[in-house]
Amino acid sequence: FHLLMSRIYHLIALLFLAGTAHADLQADIRTKVTAARAILDTWHANKAQRVNRQLHIIYWTPADRDPAAAYRQRLSRILLHIRKFYADEMERTGFGRRSINLQQENDNLVKIHLVKGADPYAKYNVKSGHKIRQECLPTLRKAGIDASRETIVIFCNLGEWNEKTRTMRHRSPYYAGGSHRSGTAWQLDEPILDTRNLTVKAMMRDGQYGRISMGKHNTIFIGGIAHELGHALSLPHNRERPDERAAFGTALMGSGNRTYGDELRGEGKGSFLTLAHAMRLASHPQFSGSIKGLSLPARVNFSDFKITKAPGGFHCSGLVNSKIPVYALIAYADPEGGSDYDATTVTAVPDSQGRFLLKCTTHAPGKKAQLRIIACHVNGATSKKTLRYSVADDGSVDISDTTVE
Repeated sequence: FHLLMSRIYHLIALLFLAGTAHADLQADIRTKVTAARAILDTWHANKAQRVNRQLHIIYWTPADRDPAAAYRQRLSRILLHIRKFYADEMERTGFGRRSINLQQENDNLVKIHLVKGADPYAKYNVKSGHKIRQECLPTLRKAGIDASRETIVIFCNLGEWNEKTRTMRHRSPYYAGGSHRSGTAWQLDEPILDTRNLTVKAMMRDGQYGRISMGKHNTIFIGGIAHELGHALSLPHNRERPDERAAFGTALMGSGNRTYGDELRGEGKGSFLTLAHAMRLASHPQFSGSIKGLSLPARVNFSDFKITKAPGGFHCSGLVNSKIPVYALIAYADPEGGSDYDATTVTAVPDSQGRFLLKCTTHAPGKKAQLRIIACHVNGATSKKTLRYSVADDGSVDISDTTVE
């Protein structure tokens, strides 16, 4: 009995500590967002240039293929689901329900531009992104859309679903890139891609991921749409810190493309948007509703730069000044190897004099690393400074030979 009660008390104590840590993390987020919004809102309120920048959706299909069944209905459900995900995450952090803007037609489905490719299915593969985009441009121009100045998503009808064998393969481009001014995301479409299938636990076989549930298949590919859209909106990769993982789940721009909607099947916390990336999106025209200063070049001056040891890592402080105000500093702590998928983030908001403090405490033991400090300007642009440092096998950070670029 005494052992049982001891374990119960221990569990209660752990839950209490977890709840306290979550509350402290959320309080820190709200404090920073309030300060960042004060800078952002002041900039955009003065001589405002309000607009409704929209995300433009294209459905591309090879010359010898009709669109996949019910594509308008399915893709509308997916896009509206993703719009809600971004809105929920922006609201959770304190920015309000900012999200992508989708044009809906009279039937409430998302407006989708249909494009027929020049060649048959066999002529396209995962490397055909540029060719497919070029084939979409005339249709966009006819609709008055300049793809070099807008954010577009191209769904490629290059999936192969076999209902009898329950197997799925694809040869679609699946990547994205962009800035606050424009971007392009290439996505897969297939007949079973649907938010209604996120909860389905019946098994199937995916050509890339093997035997998985249909729900997990949709998690991966709908999560992939949300993830690649983030790249088209200017977001790089980043991984969640341990405290963020415990509170919110998996970072969308890390491995969150493989956990999106997991919570609907009771398989985890799902995906979330890090504060760092909510901060970056807050000034994107889709999320800010403003194009004030959009074309202005952003240059920043860092001064009084200091790196000091601190428990668990180091602190980085300094002074930032720019003609285009900086409302946030984001530091990506990126260990060597692993591309940038394992880069964790910390954030800071400069005070009225431009001073900032970044508390960097999450590091990969036994690796050299770089700290990419991104200054976020109110017009959506960014500037960068890079620090290089190393971490010993025991996790201690060596800043004796730190270099700043």
